[in-house]
Amino acid sequence: MRILRWTFLLFALCGCFPPSSWTTRLKRYLYKIYAVFSFVALNSFLLSQILDMVYNVKGTDDFSDNFSVTVVVFVTCFKLITILTRRENILLLCNILKQEPLSPINTEEFEIFLKFEKLTDWNTLGYFILLMSSSLCILMGSLLANFKIRKLAFRTWLPYDYSTASAFLLAFAYQVVVATVCTFACVASDTLYSGLLIHISCQFEILEHRLKNIGSDKNYTMKQCVRHHNHIYKYGEMVNDAFQSIMFFQFCTSLSMICFNFYRIMQIEMDSRYVGTILYMVCSLMQIFYYCWFSNEVKLKSLELSDMIFRSNWTSLNNNVQRAILLVMRRSMKPIEFTSIYIVSVNLDSFMTLLKSSYSAFSVLQQSRES
Repeated sequence: MRILRWTFLLFALCGCFPPSSWTTRLKRYLYKIYAVFSFVALNSFLLSQILDMVYNVKGTDDFSDNFSVTVVVFVTCFKLITILTRRENILLLCNILKQEPLSPINTEEFEIFLKFEKLTDWNTLGYFILLMSSSLCILMGSLLANFKIRKLAFRTWLPYDYSTASAFLLAFAYQVVVATVCTFACVASDTLYSGLLIHISCQFEILEHRLKNIGSDKNYTMKQCVRHHNHIYKYGEMVNDAFQSIMFFQFCTSLSMICFNFYRIMQIEMDSRYVGTILYMVCSLMQIFYYCWFSNEVKLKSLELSDMIFRSNWTSLNNNVQRAILLVMRRSMKPIEFTSIYIVSVNLDSFMTLLKSSYSAFSVLQQSRES
């Protein structure tokens, strides 16, 4: 079984996980060189933006232009570093899905697994198309509109003069490479989290199938279902522990990015910058929406299990099996809840609270500017 193939392909492209087929020493060495190049390009761009903020920013408009991009690159670097430091845990989370009792054991369960794996593929491809097309629109719009005046797509500090055509194209190519690596990393890290949550939902559906098809040895089969249910909850805790720091940073930065994007939309004119700001706003909303939506879906899926058992023909089972079913139903009354460092629940209610808080902060910023 191949778990999250497109996600790990994107991780390979941004220098995090080498392709599994690259087993020779030469290929591993070449990939390490590529990984170093990717990380140097991404982190040097973050440093250049910080230096631009220190030396070149002279007003609120310049600051908002710089800040909206700097935060995105900073969060991307943080996500990559977090995933690299927990690379063994990430691989373990994927391998657990291939092991008993979470792995499919018959044709029907394997079809359920394939259905959800296809969902992760479409989820990754759709998210990739959204972010990549937004990046290309921003870059190409800036190139067409600002080539004559030698204005780059993103504010940055460079140690040389790029007023000539060749120097400008070199600087612009550098930004294209960084934007591409940043997009790959954002899509890979976000769809890794959402993909693991989709597979948790898949496990609940497999468990429902097993509960509906209890075999002749009802006591043994029910014990296996209870064990499966317990493993699903433990797996959810492992995923939450692996991503809670990323979710915390995503919540904090999304609040600031959405607020500043609101501010920029109200201040700038209808030009390429306006289109770029709208695209930034959409991508910022989609990033945090991905975390909240799939976390909320797992929560709802875990709550549905008790209803499914109640609707089944449980009265025909013996007392031992009924007690085991009661244990599963009681456990499912407390859903799987994903949190950001054990403080903020990651669900759709938190997403709506984030939008309201961002708009409130924007209103305060707007009033302070008018006064």
